[in-house]
Amino acid sequence: MARIAVLGAGGVGSAAARFLAREGHDVTVVEQFEPDHDRGSSYGTSRIIRKTYTDGFYTALMGQAYPLWDELEREAGESLFTRCGGLFFGPTAHPELAAIRRALKENGVPFEDLDPAACARRFPRLRLLEGESGVFEREAGFLRASACVRANLRLAAERGARLLVKTTVEGLEPRPSGVRLALAGGEPLEVDRVIVAAGPWTARLLEQFVPLPFTVTRQTYCHFEPEVPGAEFGVERFPVWIDFATDFYGFPHDGQAAGVKVAWHQTGTPTDPDRVDRELHEADREPLRRYRAQHLPGLSPHVAFEKVCLYTMTPDKDFVVDHLPGEPRVTLVGGLSGHGFKFTVLLGRIAAWMAAERPVPWDLSRFSLARFKR
Repeated sequence: MARIAVLGAGGVGSAAARFLAREGHDVTVVEQFEPDHDRGSSYGTSRIIRKTYTDGFYTALMGQAYPLWDELEREAGESLFTRCGGLFFGPTAHPELAAIRRALKENGVPFEDLDPAACARRFPRLRLLEGESGVFEREAGFLRASACVRANLRLAAERGARLLVKTTVEGLEPRPSGVRLALAGGEPLEVDRVIVAAGPWTARLLEQFVPLPFTVTRQTYCHFEPEVPGAEFGVERFPVWIDFATDFYGFPHDGQAAGVKVAWHQTGTPTDPDRVDRELHEADREPLRRYRAQHLPGLSPHVAFEKVCLYTMTPDKDFVVDHLPGEPRVTLVGGLSGHGFKFTVLLGRIAAWMAAERPVPWDLSRFSLARFKR
């Protein structure tokens, strides 16, 4: 079995560590902050999980991810995936709705079409406007992101993985005998192979080897207080939702954080991950308030909770899953582009296979680094 270092203990890194440790490898996870920190992209109580994509490639991959999430829940012995259903809507003639229906049909995913009247009957607190319609996917819901990360790390540790926290990797050096990691304030770490899953810090960590076209952006979201009984926005009566025409999206009340989460998938301001403005401003809140007034009756303008997080964007919004050019001992997973958490358990599975020199049973050429040269 191999000595494998996993750089980054977020969604992908924690999952990769769990799979590798389960298979008997000598695993060391290196995390520059504390476990389940809030400075990157894997923190929080909710991330949408869905098979509803305009691109059937991602719908098919989600078909592989769902069983892995179920497996994690069973192993962890806790609830990580809330299946409340998902409504995905926009103007009836919007081409993305047609593409969604086509991708779901091609992949055998059941769904229902809802017009404004049907939506009002099913979900009184989610208003479709005249001329809009939606696709309801019963299998959709949300993942408890932080709980998923913590569960992966706990299970990895139970199988022998070592977690180095508050430890910065200052350099990565391929050598004939393996890969040497220079750690700030400590002895170098000698391993056979490395998985780099460092989120917004990935490009900086690998800049001596390859120029990664990653842009880190500042993203914000708010939780608004209900004006009606909170159960009306609960998981029994309210779905996750995405407005494909405007890129606003949201969740039911998750039972943990105050209020009801509303966010905007519009790409935010580019930023340095170490110098992010972590405070929300009225310019961040106001678009969410306006959207709430139009589509979410019963939700007040009062913000109960708010947060800044980060996206790591690629130019085409596809992920990167590849070996470092000319160095197959280093596996890279990154650029999840704001829609990747639902895939992290699958990407961790793939990264673990790649690091252990095992074949991946799907064609992932779409995620290769070579596409940027083309």
